Amino acid sequence: MQKDNNIFLHILVMAYDVIVIGSGLGGLVAAAKLAKEGKKVLVVEQHSSIGGYATCFTKKNFTVDVGFHSMDGLYVQDPKIKVFEDLDVYINIEFIKIPTGYFRFTNERVDFTLPDTVDEAITELKQQFPEEEKGIRTFFKTIENISTSKWSNKSVGEMLDSLFRNDDIKLVLTGAMLYYGDDPYTTSAKAFSTAVSRIFKGGNHYIKGGSLKLTDYFANFIKEHGGTITLNKKVTKILTDSLGLITGVEYESTSNDDTVKTQVDANFVILNASVPQVANVLLPENETTSLLREAVKQMKLGHSVLNVYLGFDTPLDKLGHKDYLTVVNDQSVFKLSDVFGNNNTGYSKRNFLFVDYSQIDSGMAPYGKSTGVISTIDYIENWSKLDEDNYKSKKKQVETEFIERLDKLIPGVKDHIEFVSVATPKTMKRYTLNPKGSIIGFARTPIQVEMYPLKSPIKNLYFSSTWSIPDGGFTSIIEAGWNSAVSILRKRR
Repeated sequence: MQKDNNIFLHILVMAYDVIVIGSGLGGLVAAAKLAKEGKKVLVVEQHSSIGGYATCFTKKNFTVDVGFHSMDGLYVQDPKIKVFEDLDVYINIEFIKIPTGYFRFTNERVDFTLPDTVDEAITELKQQFPEEEKGIRTFFKTIENISTSKWSNKSVGEMLDSLFRNDDIKLVLTGAMLYYGDDPYTTSAKAFSTAVSRIFKGGNHYIKGGSLKLTDYFANFIKEHGGTITLNKKVTKILTDSLGLITGVEYESTSNDDTVKTQVDANFVILNASVPQVANVLLPENETTSLLREAVKQMKLGHSVLNVYLGFDTPLDKLGHKDYLTVVNDQSVFKLSDVFGNNNTGYSKRNFLFVDYSQIDSGMAPYGKSTGVISTIDYIENWSKLDEDNYKSKKKQVETEFIERLDKLIPGVKDHIEFVSVATPKTMKRYTLNPKGSIIGFARTPIQVEMYPLKSPIKNLYFSSTWSIPDGGFTSIIEAGWNSAVSILRKRR
């Protein structure tokens, strides 16, 4: 061990075939596949628990899913199927089909439940908006074949404006926009359609016990096949040789004031963290990496969210609530062009989603109780300049406002709350290191989506996170991790 500027550098003799930076779902899938195929794998995670946004926490006997509301797909041609079959997921994890359709949408004018199959959705939409039948049928054909349609490089708003005259049907169809973008007129129709069409092909499912059940399963699978996962270790540098190829990583502890930096060798590195982090911080400056750095500078970051996690002393169907996912639009939102402005208004008027996990056998709460989450689009700028006291005060104010609004949706619910916790964009950034706490990586604008899938400029560095994929949802992240592993296995052969 040698001392240099009060920093201790410890070089390990141990080397790995592959190092995965970050233990989000994409990284765990990649590591599991590589470990199964006999590769020596190390997963390095800066947080004290695995999963990224696909994780849970437990308070007062309530288990709360941090960011996972549902998983699309599980139909015959779903790309997840081959992954889950190869990694024995189906015999170890239970997926629950959500029986209440895609979501319920409600505002001052419309209260409508959108089914999660094409035929049922067309039937119900025609009944609610009979004058829009032609546009309804064209919409579902378009999202199914978006890559070859004239809307593939346009925005969601442009596509819907061309199909419909009624503003409320446009708001209904973009009710779950939170998962894909913050503005229908800057969000790619291609990214939106690809993700949404998977829901209408296979419906929505939940992982019994929460998303941590799946990430824990992958972690155990990795260890059982000889892989290693190390927590509370933040990668500070990706090491390269004179040719610019990756040779390993350097990391340090995040759990204490230990100044030891550890270097570990590897033949390949998979990045399951933010691309801006690797471009601006982790990679050395040279001609190859400068191309990535310049590209990242030009790209717009995606939005964050504010979540209010709730534990109730009763299942909410006892209070007359019957929906798993409810989209609540404020009365001030009359058309698609109002949506972005609403994301930047006060929390007492901001559109929000409510997920009621008691509508299924989620396994998230003690018997006779239930959990839920309120989620709304938010930005770190609303929180970053507050001192600690004002930050706590604002969180409490927002909590109160959203509970009052939830009580209007489900009368009497505020009298049954046993547990509340609020997560702001600052919380999202702290736990994932994603710039601005983005939940979708780079914004999925039409121009940026054309750049996907984002590829590394270095031959033995791979990307497998939401920052490198063109559309939202767990499906694309799982597929990105799988593809990284398969690419490495092919190279090794």
